[in-house]
Amino acid sequence: MTDTSKPNKDMERDSLRELAQPPVELRELLRYSASCRCGRDHSVDIADISLREHAIEDLPSILENFGQNQRIVVVADRVTREIAGDSVQRITASAGHRVGVCVVPDGIGGRPHADETALEIVQRSLAQADLALAVGSGTINDLVKLASFRRTIPYVVVATAPSMNGYTSAISAITVRGVKRTIDCRQPYAVIADLAILCRAPRDLTLAGLGDLESKPTATADYRLGGRLRRTYYCPAPERVVRRAEERAAGYAEGINRGDPEAMAALTEALLLSGISMKLAGSSSPASGGEHLMSHFWDMTASEENRIEGWHGAQVGVCTMVTAALYEQLREIRPDSLDIEAIAASRPSVEEITRQIRRRHGTRANEVVSEYFDKHLSNDDLYRELEDLKQHWDEIWGGLSDTLRPAGAIRRILATAGASITVQQIGLTPRHLKTSFLAAREIRGRFTVLDLAADLGLLEKLCDDAIKIAIG
Repeated sequence: MTDTSKPNKDMERDSLRELAQPPVELRELLRYSASCRCGRDHSVDIADISLREHAIEDLPSILENFGQNQRIVVVADRVTREIAGDSVQRITASAGHRVGVCVVPDGIGGRPHADETALEIVQRSLAQADLALAVGSGTINDLVKLASFRRTIPYVVVATAPSMNGYTSAISAITVRGVKRTIDCRQPYAVIADLAILCRAPRDLTLAGLGDLESKPTATADYRLGGRLRRTYYCPAPERVVRRAEERAAGYAEGINRGDPEAMAALTEALLLSGISMKLAGSSSPASGGEHLMSHFWDMTASEENRIEGWHGAQVGVCTMVTAALYEQLREIRPDSLDIEAIAASRPSVEEITRQIRRRHGTRANEVVSEYFDKHLSNDDLYRELEDLKQHWDEIWGGLSDTLRPAGAIRRILATAGASITVQQIGLTPRHLKTSFLAAREIRGRFTVLDLAADLGLLEKLCDDAIKIAIG
């Protein structure tokens, strides 16, 4: 397990700091920076966000900050080029810049995928560029974010759908050697979120954005849980940025269903704030927990099952109901019923776990084994964790109570908006859901509620009841 201890002098220094209180309004967060009692400096590198109707008209003034006659590459896919890419190209050229275009080719399912092949295409297109302009949503944003970072040039993103929270994050989700990875990079210089474009986005993508956003209560609980039980880095300051925005967006579920501009603005703002919260935390932890791992597992196994990857946020929304249900089940346990000796004795050996991972993950097993054992506890450490958990059960759950939302409430929010609420609605089966529930925790060295259930020896026992909320 990672050693998170700090020298005494550092602890003394940090105790003199105040807990950072970042603002909750988008404009006030631009170029925000503050020292924090947690020992880190929280910062936002984004210089501008334009969230309004016809925001694309702000592009020339944003580009002025880079000077004249810049070499700019517009990166889009086949669909987003038609939606906004051609317009962005014309506006950029009219502003006096030299413009190139990179159209990321379609992959399986008739759309591009954020993998190593596509990343190489984008990186090559930026070889002589001064600036990258991403026109798209999740996949295009992830590819351009990482490619521009590796080319050491800035990038600006023109959003085409309120489908995910990655526009403002400093990480990129890329499939590397068959395993979904989140790779540290840099935030965009600016985000253009034109409501005239976003309101015309495919309905499935908009609903995926809500599904992604509704994971924040359980993801935040996982973030806190890891900090409390595993002593991984945790700071409450990033939560402040997104919690109120998420609650506001959830209240617009009916408006999102109708495509109301006001509701779309609230959804987009909450997603942008969610991405910023990840930058403040220095990781995706406040916005990505066990539910995201389940979705990533489905993405990783799609090609070998001859499936097309589903929309990330739609999958996350369904999985969030499941992890919320698991939290509810675990909360009902009486701590005096926990037989720590029996739990520890029944734990599989390292060799058994390794064999299990190899059976489940096939050609990806080496990558998964390496990632999983970053969080695997020795028998002695597991015993200490279980003792801590049993002794401080009510205190630990009390620390999660203000963020957790009942699984039924999440289901109602998604249903009101018209989003998917069953695994069948996203093109998968109960078998896919059960397999992901049991295997997804192995793909990332991040502690989540799935690990808590496993540490208690209850993951398989609670599986069928936890997943039934998402089975039609």
